[in-house]
Amino acid sequence: MKHKLKFYILTSSNLECLKRHNSFEWTELPIEDTVIVINTLNTDYIEKAVDYCRENNIEYYVTESNGTPAKGKNSVFNLFLNSDNDYCVLIDGDDMLTPHGVWLYKYLANLDSPPDAVGLKKQIALMKYNGKLFNHKPFTCDYNKLLSLNLTKELHENYNLSLSKSKRFDDYNKKYFRCQQLYSEKDEMHCRVVFFSKKAAKFKFNETVKVGEDTLQMLRLKHESLENNLKFLINDERPCTYIYDERTVGIVKKTSNLGTNYNWMNTYLKKLSEMRKKNFLHKYTYLKELKINYPKDYIAEDYGLKSCYTHKINNCKFKFPKNASKTSLNKAYKYYSLNRENI
Repeated sequence: MKHKLKFYILTSSNLECLKRHNSFEWTELPIEDTVIVINTLNTDYIEKAVDYCRENNIEYYVTESNGTPAKGKNSVFNLFLNSDNDYCVLIDGDDMLTPHGVWLYKYLANLDSPPDAVGLKKQIALMKYNGKLFNHKPFTCDYNKLLSLNLTKELHENYNLSLSKSKRFDDYNKKYFRCQQLYSEKDEMHCRVVFFSKKAAKFKFNETVKVGEDTLQMLRLKHESLENNLKFLINDERPCTYIYDERTVGIVKKTSNLGTNYNWMNTYLKKLSEMRKKNFLHKYTYLKELKINYPKDYIAEDYGLKSCYTHKINNCKFKFPKNASKTSLNKAYKYYSLNRENI
């Protein structure tokens, strides 16, 4: 590998989820490429996570926590910036990479000139409903539909909230949606950034924000990229490299009281307003997409989610990553058109 890459796993509460990252049944991150960062106010969990790291000979650190994700993520950046690693992939301990994701981020680190940051669109999350497992795209949206919803009525009728409180939450939502429509990537409420150079990692997360700190940081990186200060690209997650696991109750669900309390949006919107005043935000301006040169017969492993994109060239349909470069896509087309039994 031309550049040194480490996968930093930030964990605060779930030992079983933590164990998935180096398990051969799941992501199977190489031990030597893994750094576990334990950031929590739960002393019992610290002890359990440390024991796990020691038993498996995994590099780990226990960092100071204030209970916010931003504090934990900044502690990862501090460790990364003080290391001899060139690039880092930042993974929430409750989420996971796919084998395809491990391949792709290693591929990037092996380029002569990797990007400074990679964000994600068309992201996938796992959730359980009525005992069944589903996957969905939590951040890809139709803004016209969202802005036309009558959330006041829904919150009042379904969650027994007062009309005045429901109206306030509805106002926050509509303002949030409008702002994300203006400043985020097209049809995306949030694009998680997972791959960082040391140049990008110097832009820290806002520790005064409990929810939305990663979106604010992404928008700042976007500004720097549009100003040609760093190279920030967006990856189309078809197939997915990163999976959100919504079967666990994370900080967003806790802070929003499982989706009935949107006061956090007020704090987020205030911080967004501060960025606007500093000219850090850009209306309807989108980042360049990441393009990858794949082997012609590349098969993306995504735990059977079948999240790959269906291409159609000259009446030949075949599954291949959406982010494939034109050169690798043409090679794949020739390969699949001659080997139709593999399609």
